[in-house]
Order: sequence, then structure tokens, then C-alpha cells
Amino acid sequence: MKGLVLFGYAKPNRYSWAVLMGYLEHDSTICDHYDFLPLSFQLYQGPQHKKELAEISFQKYDIILLAYSLLTIQIPQFTEFNQNYPNFYSQWHPNIISVVGGPHPTAKPQDFSFGSNQVDFIIPNEGERAFQELLMALISQKPDDIDVGRLNGVARGKSFYIPSKPPILHKLGTSPSFSPKFRLFGPIEISRGCPFRCKFCQTGNTSQKMRHAPLEQIIHWVQLGAQIKYDKLWFLTPNAFAYGSKNGVTPNVEMLYQLLSQVSSIQRIKGLYFGTFPSEVRPESVTDEVMETIEPFLANRKILLGAQTASNRLLKLISRGHTIEHIYQAVEILQKYDFKCEIDFIFGLPGENKEDIEATINFFEDVLNNRLKNVKIHTHTFMPLPGTPFENEPKGRIDPKILEIVGKMAKQGKAYGEHQAQAGLIPTKFTHEKEI
Repeated sequence: MKGLVLFGYAKPNRYSWAVLMGYLEHDSTICDHYDFLPLSFQLYQGPQHKKELAEISFQKYDIILLAYSLLTIQIPQFTEFNQNYPNFYSQWHPNIISVVGGPHPTAKPQDFSFGSNQVDFIIPNEGERAFQELLMALISQKPDDIDVGRLNGVARGKSFYIPSKPPILHKLGTSPSFSPKFRLFGPIEISRGCPFRCKFCQTGNTSQKMRHAPLEQIIHWVQLGAQIKYDKLWFLTPNAFAYGSKNGVTPNVEMLYQLLSQVSSIQRIKGLYFGTFPSEVRPESVTDEVMETIEPFLANRKILLGAQTASNRLLKLISRGHTIEHIYQAVEILQKYDFKCEIDFIFGLPGENKEDIEATINFFEDVLNNRLKNVKIHTHTFMPLPGTPFENEPKGRIDPKILEIVGKMAKQGKAYGEHQAQAGLIPTKFTHEKEI
């Protein structure tokens, strides 16, 4: 049996595929039986890319597997594609198998067991081991004959929903978080999971604890990457300053030092970016000891902080686990070490009242009037995500006073973000004009 796996190696799912393919490329059996083709567009955008698809030699293969990684914001386009173009890929091959994974299927696997979005298989958790087991099963079995009860972390969508067994969690560091074979690169994943339970966030509500990749394995993969000119490093983690922390909360300064000092000493590494996108830093983890330790090794002079609101009442309500005082303290410490900072804020959180809005405006006035220097606000509007305590709350609305002061900050280069698009005030690539 020879199969072709098609997937969209495009934003916002590129990092997920880099990690997954970095894992799969080390399985010789799977690589013997499957070819993997990363597309520059999402699979649900296929109708706009017929020319590229027509150039693929589909008939060389016994099966074609359509592999989707889906965020909640992608579900409207995924649904529209399935409704308007049912069996779209069947025009090129009779044996099409569909599988979905990612944050939305993890939280709502049954969404893919009925209607136009029904798929063959669902991976409702971590994908490395589950996708590997599914691919192995398809080598010798037809899709309808596969007993998902014998697989770990794979659910069935068609013809009726069968939930998955618990997954076997991937041991971080045993494979690279990038794929040398397929030339798919992303940040180095050093930690996974989160000990906090913020009510708006999926990460802490779908993972039990924080796991860290062993330092020696991180160094091994960075050395490999450096040999193939992967010479500027970013890191993937829910909280950069928590690497090596036993509880995922209190920074392990010695482990931070060992990580950054050893990585920066690798020949051919030209830049090390830590505490910035795609990972952020919790404000209470910013201490003098941490900054003294990491400052000499970093190419970035900007740290990304997660704040979400400047109201202590609302911070407690959403279970953030820190206070506004922690945010001010973090900014002060970062300034002491000549770091700028970007701070995430979410507007329209459930339970937000006038006093909460005023607290955030007061903080923004400190930014606008340079009482807080070298600070830029990264703006968001609350979007209910499945699998969170706030999943059934309405989409956030932005108070006019917030819009006004954010507009002033934006003109001075002190604020940016997609808060208007997320609030439905302007269209985005994930929406249509009729939705506004």
C-alpha cells in the first residue's frame, strides 16, 4: 500500500505540522508507505487552487489522506467548503480518507461526526502517537475495518461517532520540533501544557500539567538544526520563564541558565529569541534574578507579557493567578534591564463591568502618557473557545472608551492587534462581509 498525505502548511497551523512531521519522519515504516505533501494553502481552500492540485500525481497512490489541523476560527471556512464542495477531492481519486486534529477537534470531537463536517477519523488530543497509529493501521486495513478501540487517541467520525481511548502522550524532546526531511521549520518546543486554568484559554483546560523537554535533547536537535542553517531560534512554550520548573509556576533559574548558555554556545547559532512570540511570559515570573540570568544571551530586546486586563477583580474572576501589581512590577523590572515589552489585553471578557473597563483605561493612560515607558499593547477581543469554562459565553464587545484610547495609542505606535476584527467590526481572512 502506498498513500499520500495532504496537509495545509500555512498559517495558522504551520508550527503544528512542523512538530508532527519532525516526529513522523523518524518512522521508516510510515515513510516507506506514505508520501507527505505540504501545500501552501489550507485544504479547505482547494477550490481556489485547482491548478496546483491538478499537477499532483494522485493516481500513483492507493489512498489519499486529507489531514486537517483546525483552530476554532477556521471552522466557518471548513464548514463552508464542505457544504459547497462535498467530495471535492474525489474528482482526483476514489479513495479519500479524512482526518482532523488540532484545538477545536480536541475540545469538540463530536462536531466532526455528523452533517457536512463529518470525517473518517478524529484525533482529539496530542497528535504525534495517535496519527502514527492511524497511519500504521491504514497500511493493512480499510478505513471501515479499523477498530479505533485498538488505537490510542483516535476517534471515529463516520458512520457513527466512536470516542477515542486516552492518547499516549508524546515524550517531549525525543524528536525535533521541526522536520529536516521535509524542510518544515518552526520554533523549538521546550515545554507543553500549563498548570493554570484561565477560563478563556484551552491550553490549561486540556492539559493536566506542564512537561519539559530534557535539556540534552533540546541541545541535540538545535545542533542538528544549526548544521542545516536553522540558525535563528525561537521557542515554543506557554510560559518561557517556566522552563524546567517543577510546578510550572516558579522559575527554575538554574535550568534557564543552562538552556540559554548551552544553546547560545552552539556554533552557527546567530540569534536566540526567548520570551517573545510565539511564547509569552507570565508577569509574576519576571524577577531580577531571572532577567540577570537570561539577559546576556538574548538577541531580542522585547518581552511579551500576558496580562489580559488591568482589573484585579476581573483577573480573579477569569482565574489568571496574578494581579495588576505583578504587571506593573514586571514592566519596571524589564525597563531596568533595557527591555521593551508588549502586553496582551483581551477586551469584552465575560463579567467585565464599568469599573474593570476604567481600570484598563487607567493602565492605558499610563502607557499613553509615558508613565509606563517602552510598552506596547497587543489587543484582542474575547472569543469563546470550546473546552473552556467560557465556551458558552457571548463574543466580547468593546467599550467605546476602549476603542477611543486604543486608537490614540495606535497612532503613537503603542498598540496594535486584531481586536476590531475579532469583535466583528471589520472583516478578516476568516470571515466574510455578510458576517459583519
